[in-house]
Amino acid sequence: MKFIYVDESGARDQGDVFVMCGLMVDAYKLRKKTADFDAKLENLFARHPGARTELKTKRFINGAGAWRDIDAGERKQFLSEVCELAVANGGKVFGFGLSFEAFDAAVASGHGHPFGNSYWIASAMFTSALVQKKMQGVSGGKGLTVVIMDDNKVEMANYSDALYDCDPWLDGLYQIQKRKRGVTDWVARTPKTRFDQIINTSFAIKSNHSSLVQVADALSYVYRRHLELVNSPEAYVGEQAYYAGLVAMLEGSREKIGRVPNVHCTQFFNEAKHEGWQL
Repeated sequence: MKFIYVDESGARDQGDVFVMCGLMVDAYKLRKKTADFDAKLENLFARHPGARTELKTKRFINGAGAWRDIDAGERKQFLSEVCELAVANGGKVFGFGLSFEAFDAAVASGHGHPFGNSYWIASAMFTSALVQKKMQGVSGGKGLTVVIMDDNKVEMANYSDALYDCDPWLDGLYQIQKRKRGVTDWVARTPKTRFDQIINTSFAIKSNHSSLVQVADALSYVYRRHLELVNSPEAYVGEQAYYAGLVAMLEGSREKIGRVPNVHCTQFFNEAKHEGWQL
């Protein structure tokens, strides 16, 4: 069994970039991974008792509130260590980075998408499709993947419904190819094979109750800021290089969609993604 902890960073009133990222951990590694991050966070909060006992990465790395009392170099080093530990020992990153401008254009393009104007559900279902595609191709894979999200009271019920409904529109994101009589073609999905690698409900948890959800927040913000810096100036000299270095650390462990058929769902996400995000 696998567990994937998911969070997001960004909103329409905060800029043009939204990123949702999940960190996947094997069940047999979960206790160790959780203990490692729990210890790292507890040590940080013990050394800086004036800070809040939850890592909100945007506030932390930018020195907001009580975090301003921590040296910027220490904050940067801590975030680097979080990213390094996330992908150590087989940790995998799944997610989607979009531009609101591009997303709105894709919505208006008439692709027949099933999630209305919800960029949150779109990102969650793309991330789920990445998990499905990865796990259905694992030789000898056993068990299912459990999705654990930072609680979103508005969208969580809709996401669980979307996982349960398994809309055929999303099939193209995780179809596989097979060769038959000398011809390679995409294999049609069936109701039984749609999202069959994911438990068909999601679980919500408060981020302060899970260090791994806080790690997912960190990964989401790292990618978000990296994408923001594609089209915006640095807040300080060297900021772009700093986030580029963190992304380089993560990219080798980030799952990508790979080869897919040219159908409405794949066209939609190609149009909606941020220009700096590789599907």
